[in-house]
Amino acid sequence: MNNSLIYRKLFSFLAIFVPVQLVMSAPVFAQAVTPATTAGTCGGTTIGAVICNVVEGSQDSDALLSAMSYLFGLIIGIWAISKLYEHVQNPQQVSVWEPIKKAIVAGSLFALPMVMEAAYNTLTAGDNNGTGYTGWSGTPTGGGLDAMVVGLMNDTFTPMAGLLMLFAYLAGMILVIVGIMRLMKSAQDGPRGPGGFGTIMTFLIAGALFSADEMMAAFGSTLFGTFNSATNASLTFNAGLEAVEEEHVLSVISAVLAFVMVLGWISFIRGWFIIRNVAEGNQQASLMAGMTHLFGGALAINLGGVLNAVQETFGLSAIGVNFQ
Repeated sequence: MNNSLIYRKLFSFLAIFVPVQLVMSAPVFAQAVTPATTAGTCGGTTIGAVICNVVEGSQDSDALLSAMSYLFGLIIGIWAISKLYEHVQNPQQVSVWEPIKKAIVAGSLFALPMVMEAAYNTLTAGDNNGTGYTGWSGTPTGGGLDAMVVGLMNDTFTPMAGLLMLFAYLAGMILVIVGIMRLMKSAQDGPRGPGGFGTIMTFLIAGALFSADEMMAAFGSTLFGTFNSATNASLTFNAGLEAVEEEHVLSVISAVLAFVMVLGWISFIRGWFIIRNVAEGNQQASLMAGMTHLFGGALAINLGGVLNAVQETFGLSAIGVNFQ
């Protein structure tokens, strides 16, 4: 039978079968894969509520990506069968490794949730210790610019954290699919080949993004000996300040701390992408830049611990701000 006739029949079959599979497979994968962090309850018309709505409205994106993975697995599986047929008909022209590689990729795409779990457990070993916060201090008073900054961070900190965690999760999911698809390439593709350093790091970076909260806890524990970020501020020298004024100062300190922590999370997540670019052979990326983003982000998220260490080093703990 002519190969072109076989392909026409296969694609005619897929034109009917694939859309049905795409629709029916989404609920299955939606139950198997869920985002690691959400922003919580949404409501109101503030900026934080808008970000929260974006997070809640994007939570089904993982089901869409999983359904697309299932679709690609179905197509590549049929492609593997056709390549096997071609190998049987003409073994000199079509290598046996062609259908084998495609069959492995198709099976991996069908088993995407299990591949994702493997990538996650590779770095965390099932440890779910995430970054914690010791609470916020202070109550703003008045309606000045500083009170507006406090109100902004109170409204947006939790939704922004949820948005960044959702982005890391979906980015990790896409990297897993990219890594699986690369298994069909040849060793001539260098770092992007099936056994290349770039492909290996693609899976590892995906695992790091899946476990971004746990990875940050590991950095914090390494640097400061605790999984929790010290965010509860208190003034060790408050002579001349009334109670209301002290609460106002503490609320502004907490707002600045929260803003720096958001920047720290962005830097930390970006650091993993830079390291992957280094593994891919990108000349514009450097390992030093990636590590700087990772450790800089970790220090920003643990800014309270950094300030405590600086004050203890220079003997300023008696007249500074203590973070617990």
